[in-house]
Amino acid sequence: MSTDTAKTGGFHYAFVIAVACCGILGTVAALTFNAAGVFYGPVSKALGVGKGTFALYMSILLLVCTITLTFAGSWYAKYSARKILLACVIINAAAFFLMSQSTAVWMFYIAGAMMGFCQAFVLYLLAPTMIPRWFKAKAGFFIGIASAFTGVGAIIFNPIAGQIITNSGWQQGYMVYAIVTLVIGVPCALLIRNHPSDMGLKPYGDTGETQTAVNLNLTGVSRSFVIKTVVFYIALLFAFCNAFVTNINFYIPVYSTSLGLALTVGATAASASMFGNMIGKFFLGAVADKSVKTALTLGQGGCILGILALYFLGPVNPLFLMGGAFLYAFANSVNSVVIPLVIKEAFGAREYGQIISNISMALSFSSTIGSSAWGFIVDATNNYAYVFITSVALMAVSLACGLAVLKRGKSLPHLTAEQAAAQK
Repeated sequence: MSTDTAKTGGFHYAFVIAVACCGILGTVAALTFNAAGVFYGPVSKALGVGKGTFALYMSILLLVCTITLTFAGSWYAKYSARKILLACVIINAAAFFLMSQSTAVWMFYIAGAMMGFCQAFVLYLLAPTMIPRWFKAKAGFFIGIASAFTGVGAIIFNPIAGQIITNSGWQQGYMVYAIVTLVIGVPCALLIRNHPSDMGLKPYGDTGETQTAVNLNLTGVSRSFVIKTVVFYIALLFAFCNAFVTNINFYIPVYSTSLGLALTVGATAASASMFGNMIGKFFLGAVADKSVKTALTLGQGGCILGILALYFLGPVNPLFLMGGAFLYAFANSVNSVVIPLVIKEAFGAREYGQIISNISMALSFSSTIGSSAWGFIVDATNNYAYVFITSVALMAVSLACGLAVLKRGKSLPHLTAEQAAAQK
């Protein structure tokens, strides 16, 4: 075995992969999702449509993303990740350019479909696929770091976009998004390599033990068994409700302007939300190392407190608006960090990949509905009270379901593959 192949410590190309993932998620994903809300008010007003009608582009995006997820994982396994990601970066940038030139809402719907195809590979699968390939040690830590960059990107670009929209118009804002996507996304995509073995390396932290022996000792519930249980559908409801609430983030800038505050204040509140998302991923991840149940309770409980602060204290002082947005964003951290850990603890590691893929479909489908549903509620009632009351109720349901999944999952038969085969 060569020295390079045996190399597991010091500088390792795995760190380049991690940086590339951070760069792509911090731009291509962050600009598409976490720095999108600042455009909702100005664009819907310019096009003469309701916020819900405009936000349908995000529902279309997520619907296409959900469909793409049915085959995206196999594409990562069969084809060059570098080529896939390079194509996604270019297509996503083209979608931003189309938005900058759009004069009718249906043009945004086309752009949303283009983005949806790309984000299945970027937002949902990039870090969970590439990081474990390159890191045998500290894979969870680096997945958290990479995921947090969706918040870092939003913190940086939300205020910038707000200033550009105020000074030059929303068209220029989308044009800047297209340029940033290409300038940062393309070089990062070119750094990606499929596997360490492609470069004569082993994964970072690989001790040389065979993975087969490890897999045979993994305990858990099989996917074929768990989908026939009630607890699986409780888990789907748990994920669905949490993901539904996360879509309020798109409307924080518009809610801020409804209070008589400047668009730049709303953009800053959106950045506070993204900062909360980022900090929440680190905080809840650390807590979950000791207790997943505690992380779940703190994450969703913090979100409920944040929503209440947005509604009751936001009109009193913009600082409370910022604080509420910060805590509310813990819902996003639960989506990225806590939900996978709840599923793994409840159903075990043996077929975790297959089970979490089903849960991810529920997350994406929920976002497909929620991204525009909140806008239609605002348009129909002209009152954000219904949005905040409904979101608190949904988060309470999600918390109850999550705790039930953790409790009931322990009673399921957690077996190794050999034990399961012996029982047949």
